Amino acid sequence: MEYITLDNYVFRIVEEVPWGYSIWSIGRNMPEGYLPLARVGGYDGCQVDTRSIVAIKVKDAQKILSVSISGQGTIDKMREYIKRNKNVKQDSWRYAEVQETKEALKVMKTIKGAERLQ
Repeated sequence: MEYITLDNYVFRIVEEVPWGYSIWSIGRNMPEGYLPLARVGGYDGCQVDTRSIVAIKVKDAQKILSVSISGQGTIDKMREYIKRNKNVKQDSWRYAEVQETKEALKVMKTIKGAERLQ
């Protein structure tokens, strides 16, 4: 098995998204080209089980991380966001976010098992 370490966290490298995982939105803290995934739960549903964190090697992973922070962490949520904001004007601040989400969606579609993300 292959691993990467980030501070005190050890990520097992996986080839596809395991069932029951979500994107761990840690922004630019993750090494370039890796998408962090974690199981979440706890009293508010946001507690990360750091003993089972994994990462998947993805070209342009930062595109996904940048929109997942705003809640677009699945294919369905990205599509929904794009659809909901399809009529936004080019001079609107939201236009750039919609374009970023479109780019992230393209990257997301290349990930094996991405439809499993929660």
